[in-house]
Parts: sequence; C-alpha cells; structure tokens
Amino acid sequence: MEKLFYRPKEAWFGDAIPFYDNGIFYIFYLYDERKAPATAYHTSWHLVSTKDFVHWNEEGEVLPSGGCDDLDHACYTGSVIKAPNGMYHLFYTGQNPLNPDLSQEGKPLQFILHAVSNDLKVWEKHYETAFSAPKGIFEPHDWRDPFVFYQEESGEYYMLLAARLKGQSFRRSGCVALCRSRDLWNWQPGEVFYSPGMYYTHECPDLFREGDWWYLLYSTFTARFATHYRKGKSLQGPWKVPGDDLLDARGLYAIKTVTDGRYRYGFGWVPTRHDNGDQEYLEWGGTLAVHEIYQQPDGDLAERLPHTIEAAFGEKKAVGPIFIEDGVQSEGEFISITSENTAWAMFDGLPGQGLLQAKFEWQPENRPTDFGIGLYMEEGEDNGYFFRFEPGYNRLVFDIWPRGNINGEQHRMGGDIPYVPAFERQVDYTVNEISIKLLVEQDICIIYVNDRTAMSARVCSIKDKWGFFATGGTVRVTDVSWRLLQPV
Repeated sequence: MEKLFYRPKEAWFGDAIPFYDNGIFYIFYLYDERKAPATAYHTSWHLVSTKDFVHWNEEGEVLPSGGCDDLDHACYTGSVIKAPNGMYHLFYTGQNPLNPDLSQEGKPLQFILHAVSNDLKVWEKHYETAFSAPKGIFEPHDWRDPFVFYQEESGEYYMLLAARLKGQSFRRSGCVALCRSRDLWNWQPGEVFYSPGMYYTHECPDLFREGDWWYLLYSTFTARFATHYRKGKSLQGPWKVPGDDLLDARGLYAIKTVTDGRYRYGFGWVPTRHDNGDQEYLEWGGTLAVHEIYQQPDGDLAERLPHTIEAAFGEKKAVGPIFIEDGVQSEGEFISITSENTAWAMFDGLPGQGLLQAKFEWQPENRPTDFGIGLYMEEGEDNGYFFRFEPGYNRLVFDIWPRGNINGEQHRMGGDIPYVPAFERQVDYTVNEISIKLLVEQDICIIYVNDRTAMSARVCSIKDKWGFFATGGTVRVTDVSWRLLQPV
C-alpha cells in the first residue's frame, strides 16, 4: 500500500525544507531517531523526493551532522536555493550544546552554516562561512532556520531568520531577522525585518509572492502552537493580520511552502503523542503531510487537498448505516438527522486508507447546535475521535473521548476541556451548507472544509466504526461516499 503520509522507517520526520526543480519536489527534512531525551538531538538532513505526493523516493542522508567539536553536532532547519550558474546552495542551522567553547551563559549558540552541491544529494560544507547573531541586537541562542530568496528589486539575496531581540520581554521578543548578500557567500549583519511583539520566537520563516501580495509565514509555540501567516503589498510592510491567520492547527506544525510554477504546497509534520497515548503530550516531529495552499480573492490564504492525491483515489462507493437512532432517516447517499439531544447514524468498516466526501445542509430556523463526524469508534457512540462543527462559535474542533481517567474522581474526567486544546479552526456558517473531504490513513486523519480550511490530527486507538451526528436541530448529510486508493 502506498503511504500518503511519509515517515522514514526507523526514525521520525522533523521540519520539512521543500525545494522544487525540474518537475520533482525535493523534501529535505530533519531526521530524528529519538535516541536521547533531548528534542531533535544530533539530527541530520535526509531527503525524500516525489512528483505527486503519492509515490515517494527515499534518497537517504544528504547532510550528515557534525562531530562533538563541530558547529553542527545537530543540523537544524534551513533552505535550498539554486544560483544562476546551476550550483545549489544549502543554508542550515548548526548547534552544539556539547562543546563548552560554543556556549554563552550556559545556552547553546546557533550558527548559520552553508553547503553547496551540483546534484542536491552530495553536499560540501563550508564551515569557514559560518556566522552567528550580531552582538547587541539579537539574543545569541536563537538565530536559526535561514530562508534564502532572491530579491529582484534590490538585486540581493535575502536571508530571513528566526531570532529574538536582546534585552526585551522574554515572552514577546521574537522577531524575523534579515541578512543580505550579493553572492550567497558573504552576508551583511542582521537587521530586524518583522517584530510584532507577540511571540517568543518565529520559527521556520517562509516568504513568497502571489500577485500583488507578499506572504510571510512562521511558526510559534507561545500564545499558540501553530503556523501563522501575514500578508502585505510590500516587503517593507505593513504586514496585515488576516481574520484567520492560521494554516491548519496544532496537528500540523512548521509549515513551509514551495511552488511548481502553477500550484503552491505547504509541508509540515503531524506530531506523535508520547507513548502513543491520547492523554499524553504531543512530541516534536512525526509524519509529513502536504496541503495545497492557494490565494482567495481578498488575498487571504486557504488550504485544500492536493489534486494529485485526490486523483489517486478510485470511484466513489456509497455507504449504508448499520445503526440508526430515533430521528435519523437514511436512503442511499442521503441521511437526515433530527434531534433535540444528540442522534447518530453509525457505520461499520472505516477503511485503513480512504477519502470520505460528504455535504452537510441545514435550514437557518432549525440549525443544529453542533454536528459532525465520529471516527475510530467502539460499539455505541462514546469512545472515539470527533470532528465537530459548532455554528454558535463559528468554529470546527477536534475532540476525544474519554478525555482522561474516568475511573478517578469525577472532576478529573475532562468536562472542563471542550475539545483537544489548540485543535480549532474558524468556519463560515452563513451559507447553510458545508462540504468536507476527510483523508484517513491508519492513525492520521485530515479534514478539508469547503476546500478552504484544513485540520490534521493523529489518533492513538484504531477501531473500524464511524458515523455522523447532530445535536439540537436538523442536518441533512448528502453525497456521502468513500473512495479508496487505486492500485498502482
């Protein structure tokens, strides 16, 4: 079975560094073996390539980590760019907490390092070009994730960096720094590019232009663990905050993008949970997932299922419920759920890999309080995972039951947790209908709403029942079908 969500066999997928060249998407990534308690310890860069995000070609390690005395005992995130002479330049973050000569006040320094290649697979490191944060402006221990692009107006290469302003608020001093170069070898000292005074740092910065708009992406872990974006008509700003400034939610982190000239795609990682437990914390790294990122008429960004993945699925197969509660009517691809409380239409045979399509419809005068989809459920409708639409809050959330140890004291059952924290997206309910595409593959599921909004999640308990539900009103579910991946 082809895997739509890529993960190396003996390790986990860290930050994606996508690059497109000659019809192929090259996805460099941080290869994390989790052999030490420290997060992303001694990571190197590995490479996987694809033309369609369905078939993957593993290229193996391409940028090995350095030794105990080198600047890059751990190789962290960066970017790849192709020079006019055909040479490929790779910029990455080096960190070595083991060498006391590379520490300041007990905090590891981060360096920007450089390597070159003729084929994207064999890289020559140039330690002599390494540079760290300029003194006096930025903190020395947050200087990472270089993103390099050519700025035509100035005739310079720009490098954006995740940085922190020195001597400022601990929680809100994060900024995006900028360095400049004429030749990709010599870089001018950093200056402040974007500093909103909102976050601890702006990880994995990314930038691109689409029509009249520039887009700045970055990921945060303070006020919200997510990938944000800003839009502006100029690189000098002002950078506007969209009404919904997220790409996906907590279930897909460190999204970076690349275009093939026609479509733009966002690459991030779906985190694992410690000890594969629903109540455990989300870990760094996991599995690669890909969205198509496109521009709305107002300049905002939206996400949808990549067309190459959708095209890989076969013919639609109608489904029929195996269990219907009072208030539920079903006939073919049509299901109506009406209830003052909560009613379910349950199904058997949740596929290990498939694409579910459906449409929810309602009348304004009888709009349900909530409705949605349950996945990986047991008999009945209690334990499972839920994508729940909540019109009163203009949101979609991801929820789990049970939320905790229900054998303990009652006040520890999770009743004060309305959904899995940070698994929330804004949704427009003014048009009285919602279309969804739900992509599932074993323990990962991604829902796309109206071909505009995405939410990714990982589950820890695989079961084969699923269903639709509604509370306090009437919802019609139409055009319900599963599609399975076509054999190669």
